[in-house]
Amino acid sequence: MKKIIQLSLLLLLFASCASKKKIAQSKYEIKEGSKLFYEVKMGEVNYDFNLNMNDFTEDVISFDWDMDDLNSGTIAMNKNAITNATGLKNNFAGGYKLLVNQTSVWISIKLFKDLKSGKAVEIDLGNGQKETFQYVGSETFSFGNKEDGVPHNLPVFIIGSKDSKKEIWIHDDTNNRLIVMMVLEFRIDLIGWKL
Repeated sequence: MKKIIQLSLLLLLFASCASKKKIAQSKYEIKEGSKLFYEVKMGEVNYDFNLNMNDFTEDVISFDWDMDDLNSGTIAMNKNAITNATGLKNNFAGGYKLLVNQTSVWISIKLFKDLKSGKAVEIDLGNGQKETFQYVGSETFSFGNKEDGVPHNLPVFIIGSKDSKKEIWIHDDTNNRLIVMMVLEFRIDLIGWKL
C-alpha cells in the first residue's frame, strides 16, 4: 500500500511539473481585453485593422474589429473552426459573423499541424478562391515597441503558394496560431498589441 501511495505521489508530482512546463512555453497570452493592431495595404490604400478580444479559449475565439472607424463588427469562431477549418475569412462586412468552417486572424489546429509537418494544403482564401500552400521556412517577426524602442520578436513559420506569389507568416505556437503577416491581393502586418 505504501508503494502505491508513493507511486501516486510521484505521478502527481510529474503531472504538476509537466503542466507548469506547458504553461511556461506559452509566452504571449491572448485573453479578454487584449488588443491587436494591424496595418493593411491594398494597392495605394492603407488602413488600420484593429481587434479587441472578447474570448480566447479552446472552444471559442471572438473579437470585435474595426477598420479606421469606417466599418466594424464581431467575429466568433466555434470549436469546429478552431480545430478543423481549412478556410480563412479575409473579407469583412459589418455586423456579427459566426465562423464554423473558417478562421480569421488565426489558423486552425489542423492547418497548423498539417503545414508544420510539410504537407501541401489547400486553403480557401475566401470568395471560393482556393490556393495550395506549403511550409517554406522559419523566421523571426519583429513588430511594435516592447520597451525603449525594442520590438517584440515572435518566432514564426512561413507558408507559401506554389507560384511563390502568396505567403502567410504564422506565430509558431500551437496555443496561439496568430497570423502576423499575409501577402495575398493585399498585405496585412501586425504592428502592435496590448496583451
